[in-house]
Amino acid sequence: MEITRASPSYPHPFKAIDGCMFKEVHTRNGSCDQKLCNFLPRIISEVTVDDGAEETKRLLLGGVRQDGTPLPEIEVAGSELGTFNWLIDRWGADCVLEIGPNIRDSVRYAIQMTAPDAEHQTIYEVTGWKKINGEWHFLMPGGAGLTVRLPGKLGRYSFPEAGALEDLYPLAELLEHPPAPREVMWPLLAYTFLSPLNCFLRMADCEPKFLILFLGRTGSGKSTLSALLLSFFGHFTPSDLPISFRDTKNSIGECCAMLNDVLTCVDDFHPSSRREEQELVEKAQMLARAYGDRVGRGRLRADATLMPARPPRGNAILTAEQTPEIGESGLARCLTVELRPGDLDLEAQQSFAAQGRDGVYRRCMALFTQWLKGRFLSCDEDEQAFVKFLRGIFEDYREAFRRSGIHCHGRLPEIVAWLRIGMGLVLGFLNEADVLSAEKTQAYRLEFASLLYGIARTQAQCIEQDKPAHIFVRKLYALIESGQATVLPKSNPFSCSAKDLIAYDDDEYYYLLNDAAHRAVKKLCEDQGELFVIGSRNLPKALAEENLIDCGDGGNTRSIRVGSRTVRVVALNKERAKAIVEEGMP
Repeated sequence: MEITRASPSYPHPFKAIDGCMFKEVHTRNGSCDQKLCNFLPRIISEVTVDDGAEETKRLLLGGVRQDGTPLPEIEVAGSELGTFNWLIDRWGADCVLEIGPNIRDSVRYAIQMTAPDAEHQTIYEVTGWKKINGEWHFLMPGGAGLTVRLPGKLGRYSFPEAGALEDLYPLAELLEHPPAPREVMWPLLAYTFLSPLNCFLRMADCEPKFLILFLGRTGSGKSTLSALLLSFFGHFTPSDLPISFRDTKNSIGECCAMLNDVLTCVDDFHPSSRREEQELVEKAQMLARAYGDRVGRGRLRADATLMPARPPRGNAILTAEQTPEIGESGLARCLTVELRPGDLDLEAQQSFAAQGRDGVYRRCMALFTQWLKGRFLSCDEDEQAFVKFLRGIFEDYREAFRRSGIHCHGRLPEIVAWLRIGMGLVLGFLNEADVLSAEKTQAYRLEFASLLYGIARTQAQCIEQDKPAHIFVRKLYALIESGQATVLPKSNPFSCSAKDLIAYDDDEYYYLLNDAAHRAVKKLCEDQGELFVIGSRNLPKALAEENLIDCGDGGNTRSIRVGSRTVRVVALNKERAKAIVEEGMP
C-alpha cells in the first residue's frame, strides 16, 4: 500500500504494514509481526488547556485508515488516551483494536512515541488578563498571538486585532448623547469599563463584589441595551445574549467562571409560574452570592481530590421584569438600574447598535486594554504603582461617600467607589487620546458622582423596605386592617380559641403568637405571588435586630398572662411598627 503524507512512522518494534499497525515480537520460533489495529494513529499536537484555575493536557490525534483515507482530527484528554473509549464514537466502528493481552497498552505506547514529531500549543479557555513570560496579555478569542477558545454562545466573545483613533469618537458620542437617560446609561457604561480592571483591583484587595440588576417591563429595551453594552466584548444581539435564566445552574456557573475581566449578561428573569419563580430565584440568589462574595463552589474530582475553585472574575448584568425575592442580603450585593417604558430612544439606539455590529465598540475596548497595558503595565514597578493607585482611589471614593451622610447598607459605598473608578479610567483614556477635553472630562466626573449618590440614596431606601422584618410588619398590618386575621384585647380572658387569632394587644404592643402570625403573613405573601424568605424561628431575631420588639428576660420572646393562661409572645412595639408601615406608603 502507498503510504500517504498523513501516515505516521513508529519506532522499533512498531511498524506500519498495509495501513495497519504491527509490533515485532519474539517467540521460541523466532520473531514475527503481531497485528495491533487496522489503522495508523498519531499525535498531531499536544495541547495545554488553561482554564484560568489549572492546566490540563489534551492530545490532537489524527492518522490514516487501512485504505489510506485520513482519519478526522480529534481531541482527546490525556487521561483518556489509554482507555480507547473514544475510538468508536470519534473514529467509527471500522477502526478495530485486535484481541489479546496488552494490545491497548501497546497501541497507546505507539501513539505516545509519535509525540516528538507533534506540535505543542496552549489553548486558553478563559478571558481576561494573564501574565505570560513576564508580559501582560488580555485573552480574548480573535486576539493576536494567543489561542482563546470559548464554547457555545460564549464563542461570540471576540476582539479585533487592532483599532484606530477614530473608533473612539462613537464612544464619546455614547457618553454625551446616550440612547437612555444618563442615570441608566452611565452606571452601565462605568460597569462595562470597570470589567477589565477587575484583575488589578483584586491584586489591590478591593475586587468588585456586586452585580447590576437591570429592571424593566417587557418591551422596555433592557435586553437591547444589554446587547449594546456586550458589543464592547463581542458580537451580541438581544436574542443571542450569552447566558439565560433558562440555562441550568451548573451551566450558568461554568460560563461565568470562564469570563474573567469582561462583562456578561444573564438574561430574562421572568417567571411564568410559582414553581418556576422558585427555580429562577435560586439562580438569582446563586449569582448574587457568586458575584457578591467572589467565592467559587468547592468540588471534588472522581478520585476525591479537591478541584481548584473557579469563582466568577468578570462582571454581570441580570435583566429582570421584577425584583427577584433574594432578600436584603442578596439585594445588597446588587445595584438596581431601572429602564422605564419610553426611556429608550429607539432611533438613537439603532444607530449605536449598527456601530456595535460593525465592531466599533470592540475596537474601542481593545484600544482601552492596550492603553492600560502601555500606560500602567509596562514593567513590574509600573504594575505595582497601578495596583497601589487603584487601592488609593477606591478608599478615597468610599470614604467620600460615607461622609455624604446617606444611611445605607455597608456595601453601597464600595459599589459607588468601584463605578467611579470605571468611569474615571475610561474618561481619562478618552482625554489622553484627545477625544474629550480636560474641562468636559472633569465635568463628566463630577456629574457622574452626583448621579451615583442619587441612585445610591434611592437604593438604600428600597433595601430598607425589602428587609424581611419590614415586609413582615407591613403584611401583618394589612392582615389586621383587612380583617383577615384576629387580634384580641390582652385583657379579654374568654378569647383564647378565637379563629385566625394571631395576637393580643394593648395600647403599646401587639403580643404576637409567633407561629400563627408567621403562618398568616407567609400565606398572604404566597397568595400575592411573593416569597417570604425568613422562617418562624428566625423571625423574632430579625424583628429584634430592627428594634421593632421589646425583648423579655428569656430573649426575644416574653411570657404574658391572658386570663388564667400564660402565653409566650413576641411583643411588637406599635409605635415603631407603624413608622415602618407609613414609610412604605406611596
